[in-house]
Amino acid sequence: MSTLRLDLDASGLARLDARVRLLTDTNLRYAIAKALTESARAAQTTLRQETPRYIDRPTRWTLNGTYVRFARASDLTAEVGFKADAQGRGNPAARYLLPVVKGTKPQLKGADLSATKAAGIPSGAVLVPARGAGLLNASGNVPLSRYATILSGVRQGTGGQYFIGPVKRGSTTMAVFERKTGFIPRSSTLETSTRRLFTIDPNPKPRRAQFPVRRVLEQGFEQAWPVQAKAALQAELARRLGGR
Repeated sequence: MSTLRLDLDASGLARLDARVRLLTDTNLRYAIAKALTESARAAQTTLRQETPRYIDRPTRWTLNGTYVRFARASDLTAEVGFKADAQGRGNPAARYLLPVVKGTKPQLKGADLSATKAAGIPSGAVLVPARGAGLLNASGNVPLSRYATILSGVRQGTGGQYFIGPVKRGSTTMAVFERKTGFIPRSSTLETSTRRLFTIDPNPKPRRAQFPVRRVLEQGFEQAWPVQAKAALQAELARRLGGR
């Protein structure tokens, strides 16, 4: 999902320098492989630089989750992208970035299933944090501990701090609310207020694709290729002429 394969035959490089006739097929393939690899490396650098534009505060694991497979004279294919195979610990970047690269239907979490069960509605709905509820951490996610605390309170019944009810009177869409009670200044009387923490969305929209990895890689490669191709060709010509 996050890889760009770059293929080229010898004729593509032959047009870059009239002296190319001095090179053998082996020379050309070696030069092409070198240019492909260096251009793929440049595309990798571009991908790392552009990732923060599409991923809010990407972790070091994400930024370092790219790779380049070098081209060879026997295989004029370079490959660059996010790693899709697990290496050591952790989930490879290509897997957990898939939803923002391809777009996907929301995957149900345990908290979603717990909330729909408590609300008495069919599974398939998801919890959507209410704006201004203050539930998100610095990474833009709701911590598991917050889910656990709130849903545990919901299961204790409607008289507790947390409860489920319609988002508004007459609505069939349910929400998770927090109830707070406190003294009103100067009156010494108790006042109870509620605020919405989550909406239980019964028809969650698919997440749209928002990280154009392939386009970023193509731009990085296309910018580097003319320079790298010319440099590789000139180096191979110099090596060829020097050995005559």
